[in-house]
Amino acid sequence: MTPKKREIGPVGTTARVAVGLALLYLAGGATVFDWEPEPHDLLVGLVLLPAIALSLGLAARRYAGKPVRFDGPLGSAVNCAVIVALAVTPYTSAGAALFYGVTLLVAAWSGQPGCEATVLPNLILRRDDQIGCPTFSPIDEAESRLRRKGAAAAARS
Repeated sequence: MTPKKREIGPVGTTARVAVGLALLYLAGGATVFDWEPEPHDLLVGLVLLPAIALSLGLAARRYAGKPVRFDGPLGSAVNCAVIVALAVTPYTSAGAALFYGVTLLVAAWSGQPGCEATVLPNLILRRDDQIGCPTFSPIDEAESRLRRKGAAAAARS
């Protein structure tokens, strides 16, 4: 198996690492030397939300013959609504921060573009499903455009 090339650039990678670390910091109670997430936050962030994401990836693999693309304005709006609902619900807020923090770090490490919610299912199921991400999709698109322009300029010279 040949290694997959990185699909995000240095700005997208750095942004994901910074936001991922900030979310992990918040998930643990926002104290540097006393990082103690509650047990239910660990359950929500490291078991429940990844299981839901993986279940959706399995459903996509079963019912969609090709990678799912829900990345337009509607996809971004639905994704925002889910994130806001998880963030404002006291029982899920720290667990969601933990889930998104970990998946952002995995996305930065693996070079995957798009939304952090699809990172784990894509890696585990070897898919390329994408949903709209209002924070990182614009960064990924701008870096991709710059890479294409650079490649076109190099080809002309």
